[in-house]
Order: sequence, then C-alpha cells, then structure tokens
Amino acid sequence: MSDASVSLAPVAADAAGINGQATLGPSAYIVLGLLGQCGPGTSYDLKRWADESVGYFWTFPRSQLYAEPQRLVGLGLLEETQEDGGRRKRTYSITVAGRSALAHWLSRPAGFPELRDAGLLKLFFAGQGPPQLLPQLAQEQLDLHRARLAEYEDRAACVPEGSFEAQPLRMGLLYERASLAFWAELLA
Repeated sequence: MSDASVSLAPVAADAAGINGQATLGPSAYIVLGLLGQCGPGTSYDLKRWADESVGYFWTFPRSQLYAEPQRLVGLGLLEETQEDGGRRKRTYSITVAGRSALAHWLSRPAGFPELRDAGLLKLFFAGQGPPQLLPQLAQEQLDLHRARLAEYEDRAACVPEGSFEAQPLRMGLLYERASLAFWAELLA
C-alpha cells in the first residue's frame, strides 16, 4: 500500500461506523479535506475547489470527485442531503467520523513525493532526437513555467500570508523559479 493510501485501523474504522477495514486513497482525503475546510458542497463545488487549490500539486481524474462522495457516504464519513425538486442536487458534509479519518491520515507520514515531469522525461531521452530538440524543449518549458509562475503570483496575492494554504503555494513559487533557472541554464 502506498503512503498516499491508508487503511483505516479497526479502532478508527469502528469509530467511523465502518465494519471491518476500508482503504481510503488520496481522492477520498481530498474530498474529506475540502469539505472539512470549505464546508458543505456539491461534487461540482469539490471540482471547483480542487481546481483552485490542490489540483496544482496533486493530479487526479476530476471524475473521482463525482464518485467518491457517494462511497464516503456509504462509509459514514460524509452526510448527504438531496433537494426534493428541480435538479435534485446533492450536497455533502463531513461527519465526525470523516474528521476522525482525515485526522488519522494527517497524522501519518506523507512519504517521499512523486515527481512526474514530461519535460524532464523528454530531456532524459533528448540525446536520441535531433539537435534542435534541446533548445525547443527548453524554450517550451520556460514558457510553461513562466505562465505557471505568473498564475501562482496572482494567487499568492489573494491567500493570507503564513496560512496553511499559503505554504504549498510558496513551494509552488519556489519550484517554478527553480525550474525557470534550470531550463534557462540549458539554453545558455
């Protein structure tokens, strides 16, 4: 089992109203964390919140934000309310058991980060391509990292300095600046 997935211990599982053990993966914790932080919301709200926050540093299929809440309701980690009329919109909120499961996950070691960078992957194999590949790749990466850095700088102006939410953003700013320096050096 990866560090990103946690099997609820029997004690935590019983407290969560789960018979036996249930394995929760990263998408479950994203749902629990977003609802715990932002308050009740729909699957659409979860997608929007993820796109504006954790989606910058944790990639996952957004379709999970539509399926995962139902599973978490079944495990007793979320409550669901559904409108009687109209589109019968479903709104989810985190339960005490959900907060307990989230706290259990937060207390465990995070493990080593995964890095998946298509630019670095192409750079690794660039020696097998034409000579113009390296400058093209470096320029492409510079453009991408400049755009992301500008996006992060805009977001940083809206996030309270020193907040927990600001810290991953700060790491993103450092990462983008380091990436710009790296790719610029390859062009020099």
